[in-house]
Formats: sequence, structure tokens, C-alpha cells
Amino acid sequence: MFLFLGEKEMDNAMLEEKVLRKVMGNVPFGLVVTREGRNRRIYYMNAMAHRLLGYTREEYSDKIQEGWNTFIDFDLRTIVNENREQMKAGEPIEVLAPAQAKNGEIRWLLFQIVIRLEDYPVSYVSYIDMTERVHAEHRQEREYQYVKERAMRDSLTRLFNRGPMEELIEAKLADRDSGIRRDSVGEFAYLAFDVDNFKQINDAYGHYVGDRVILLVADMLSEHFKEYDFVGRMGGDEFAVFASEVESREAVKRSAERFLVELHNKKEEMGLKEPPSVSIGIAFGANCGTNFLQLYNSADEALYRVKKHTKNGVAVFE
Repeated sequence: MFLFLGEKEMDNAMLEEKVLRKVMGNVPFGLVVTREGRNRRIYYMNAMAHRLLGYTREEYSDKIQEGWNTFIDFDLRTIVNENREQMKAGEPIEVLAPAQAKNGEIRWLLFQIVIRLEDYPVSYVSYIDMTERVHAEHRQEREYQYVKERAMRDSLTRLFNRGPMEELIEAKLADRDSGIRRDSVGEFAYLAFDVDNFKQINDAYGHYVGDRVILLVADMLSEHFKEYDFVGRMGGDEFAVFASEVESREAVKRSAERFLVELHNKKEEMGLKEPPSVSIGIAFGANCGTNFLQLYNSADEALYRVKKHTKNGVAVFE
């Protein structure tokens, strides 16, 4: 039995195809229909498909024939294998990937891919340009990270504030306890620093010199203890240094004493008549505490002994 179309039906079919091609040629997304496999064949490509990346129709056809992954950062076969159940259900697979335009620019395209498995795989790939949105999200992420970083840091010294310092130390201690760092065999150390006679410095020289003292002490701590994990300003003239693993107690104590000597020589640079000094209290290992607050209190108790008796010295919590 043969079905013959009358003149009217033929005209309607041709009109529908013409309208469909016109519509698909002007939609704001690219559409490519291809037979996949070794002998890839392009069944359909609308104008937006090649215009999005600045190619001519012929250039883009050649690109696709060479393989999608030659100019777009995805492997269609891998995507199909990773989403086989979704593909069998006829649901589109969505992928955001960078693609290289003809002029070398990287454009971010959001792909929707449908694969039909008949005698051979046929892929229906549509995509829109998401470059501006991706760049905007990247800018927002950078701004968020910048604001977050600013909030974590002291505005004067750019050292960690007390809150972030506490969180960072707690995380390091948790890593040790959970066995994440199974190679950790050394002790950890918390060093508390307090600038001696800081109120008198402010009263005698003014806040400008006081701020200069704080800045120079912060810079010296960052440089002198750069091998340690964290350096923070805990508030006012109080600083802290934490190391999750140290060579030995004696090595830490010697390093703290060398810091006092270095600081003693900064009188002229700080604009002071008398050499500056700090008092240092050190808390070692789990015997001084298993969390930040316990370490802080232990080191602070050792520091208080120095402040009370001699100043410009180092004491270890026992």
C-alpha cells in the first residue's frame, strides 16, 4: 500500500519544514544533531551553533568531525558512560564546559545533551553561552573570599584575629587526634607574646608610635616564626604563634629567646628611647591542653610569671 500526498499536503509539509528551519536558525542557542562513532556525521546544525564561537559553518563542521573534545573541554563518551541511566531514561545530560572560540577566547557553554541509541548513537546537543554569568560568579566568589579574608585578619597587622586563630588551631588539633596526620610524632606548641610597658609607650610617645611598635612586632613574628603554622594578633599588644609539630622544646625556647634579642635591637626603628621587649609564655603538647582555650590559658599563665617577675623573658608552663 502506497501513500500519496496531494498537492495541498505537499505544500503544507514544505511550509512546516521551512518554518521549522527558520525558527531553529534564529533561536538563541546552538543546536547540533550528529551520528556519533568512528564515522561521525552531522545531520543538522543551526546558525547559532557556529556563531557562538565565531566560526563559519564549514569551519565548525570540520571541528565537530575532528571530535568535540578537540575544542571543548569534555569527552562525550565519558559523559555518556557516567550518566548512562539518565541517558536511557531520555533525560538531558547537563554539562558546563569551556570552549575555545576561533579568536582564541575561552567561552563557557552550558550544554544539554540527549543521546538516542538506535542502530547507532545519535546525539542532540544544544548549548547557550554562559560566559558572562560564569565570570560574574567568579567575581562574586573572589569578592567573597576577599571579604572573608579581610574579616579573618587584623586591620592593622594583617595577622589572624583571635577568632580565626582559635578555629585554625582547633582544626589542627582535631587532625592530630583523628589520625589524619599519622606521621606526626613531635609535640605542638603555643607561644603567647605580650609587649612590655605598652601603655607607657602609648602615653609617652603617642598612638602613632604605639601602632608602629605593634606593626614591627607583627612583622618580626611573621618572619622569625615563618616555619610555624599560624601567627595571630589576639588583641591590643597580645600576639600568639602556633606550631602543630616542633623539633623539640629546647629548639622552641631558643627560637623565642633569639626573638627577644632581635627585638631589643629595634629601638631606633621603632622610635623609642629604650629598647623594646616582650614577655613570652609557652605551652607544649597535650599536657598543657587538648583544645585552644586550655593551651591559651596555660601559655598565659607562663607569660604572667614573666610579666610579674622580670619581663623581657621566656617561661614554659609546667
